[in-house]
Amino acid sequence: MGMRGRKRWISCLVLTALVASVHRTAGSAAPSGPNMLEIEAEAAPNLPGITEVLTASDGPLSSPSPANEVRGHERTHTEAEEKEEGGPLGMDLQKLEERRRRRGAWGMRRHAATVEATAYRLAGLGRPLAGWKRHNGKKQQTGALMSVLKELHTEKSRLLDAEQNTGAKKGEEEEEEEDEEEDDDDEDDDDEEEEEEEEEEEEEEEEEEEEEEEEEEEEGEEEEEGEEEEEGTEVPSNKTESLAGFNSSLPEACQTTNGMISCRGLGLTHLPIISDLEVTQLDLAENNISHVAPAALSALSRLEVLDLGRNQLGDESLGPDTLRNLTSLKKLSLEGNQLTRIPAALPSSLAELKMNHNKLDSLTPHSFTGLVNLVSLELREASLDDTTVSPSALEALESVQELHLEGNRLRSVPRGLPTALQVLGISNNLIEEVTKEALSACVHLKKLDLSHNQLQDEAIASKAWVKLTALESLDLSNNHLGSIPTNLPRSLLHLTIQHNAITHIPAFSFRHLQPGLRSLRLSHNALGDRGVEHVSLVGTYRSLTELELDDNGLTVVPRSIRQFKNLQTLRLDGNQIRTVKKWALCPPRNSGSSLSSLHLENNLLRVDQLPPKAFSCLPDPQGLVLHPQRGHVRPDML
Repeated sequence: MGMRGRKRWISCLVLTALVASVHRTAGSAAPSGPNMLEIEAEAAPNLPGITEVLTASDGPLSSPSPANEVRGHERTHTEAEEKEEGGPLGMDLQKLEERRRRRGAWGMRRHAATVEATAYRLAGLGRPLAGWKRHNGKKQQTGALMSVLKELHTEKSRLLDAEQNTGAKKGEEEEEEEDEEEDDDDEDDDDEEEEEEEEEEEEEEEEEEEEEEEEEEEEGEEEEEGEEEEEGTEVPSNKTESLAGFNSSLPEACQTTNGMISCRGLGLTHLPIISDLEVTQLDLAENNISHVAPAALSALSRLEVLDLGRNQLGDESLGPDTLRNLTSLKKLSLEGNQLTRIPAALPSSLAELKMNHNKLDSLTPHSFTGLVNLVSLELREASLDDTTVSPSALEALESVQELHLEGNRLRSVPRGLPTALQVLGISNNLIEEVTKEALSACVHLKKLDLSHNQLQDEAIASKAWVKLTALESLDLSNNHLGSIPTNLPRSLLHLTIQHNAITHIPAFSFRHLQPGLRSLRLSHNALGDRGVEHVSLVGTYRSLTELELDDNGLTVVPRSIRQFKNLQTLRLDGNQIRTVKKWALCPPRNSGSSLSSLHLENNLLRVDQLPPKAFSCLPDPQGLVLHPQRGHVRPDML
């Protein structure tokens, strides 16, 4: 065997002893660990001389004794020998020893594996026979010194055979020089490889730790997702919904002009993000919005008009703070939704509130608390009746001037109407009577609509209108009245009593009116020729501008018609008039006539028998309506 072969063999033996010593050290640090290196007894006969080498190498490299003083003495002795040798092996052992002190039981076992891998590379045996593997969250080390010894024995036989077959062609001095150079190169390469291997081992350890942390995080996330799924679908919190309901940019289809944004009829399910905080009008009507978070509108401090009509809003869709911060809001529309009560905490700045076409089940004294500036309230077709409207529910509306209750199921005029009320719409209900007290507080009322109810003559108190000193318009059409109500307010200007059963207009019924009626609509009644006397319309001759007597069974034009000085529109259509006398409509010389629209269609007129110039007082022929009639109008009649 040459010098080179002997050196390799000696290196292998030393490294083998080093591996055994380090593994024993790891075993003493963690005696209960799952990783041990055992030497079977049968290895001794196969490899003679190994036992002596191992015994000799156990001194400086064996694991320290349990006693602290002996361990410190052996460590100091070993470090002194390594410093004296000054070789790379000593430096490596010193580094390994320092790392061993910094690590715990787990680190010692990992460190032993590193040393084992280094020994295999220095011996030219490749990677260890068995490495570290993950199994059920634990680290297990596998490897047997017997296998290492067998590999070393095979390597020894191979080197001996190679030495004998090759022969020494050069002198021992050249071989020694080459061996020294190669050993130096090998040692340098081995040092570099050892450092790289240590770095790789540390990187692998860090990667394994990161993988464990990621697995723990993934398990935590899966648990959280499971909890969320178990909780089911809950209404999002205000902050989440704000920007739940408030989590998409403004659609391009929305129109924006001069501080106004209109997203009407776009099928939106939530409020878009409004980046323009200076907007004053926001139209979101005719969409599918079902929830409005408080934060969705709170930043729009200058918003004055908000339309949320015809959406899918319910009582829980608007929280107590949703609209509170809109301190500039003046007009709010919530009509056409599914609300059963007036939303709470509406801004005190509100002047107009529309709640039409909802399903309100109650109006209480607290429904309108704080709305001190409200002037217009619309509750059309809101499912209200006498039982759902509290007697004092409307008393809090001290500033309301316009109240609409049309299309409900009220049987009487609600009590406690606001004293500032100027317009009251209560048509299309089931009202059967008007008492003296019903409207006594409405001293400022100007327009009253009681049409399409169940009123009869005796159901209206004789003094029901006495306190209405400012009333200008009264609509009693589509009821069951048989005569003109008495004691009408003096200030009345427009009286509508269409579609009733009135048969007679009493004499001087309107004489007390000042400045007098301007329009009188009596169409679709049963007056007949006797129902309108010569003195029935006294007090209206100078003031009346519109008179409707269509569909009343008249056979002639009433004599009093030509007495009107300012009449502009006259409807006599739908009667049974057979002829028009010469001066019945136009007085002699057309003095004082202002008639501009005359309806005589759907009568029994024989146009060819009408007197000449019967309609000469009409300045415009287009204002005369005679169709459908039999015959035609002769040119000389115009």
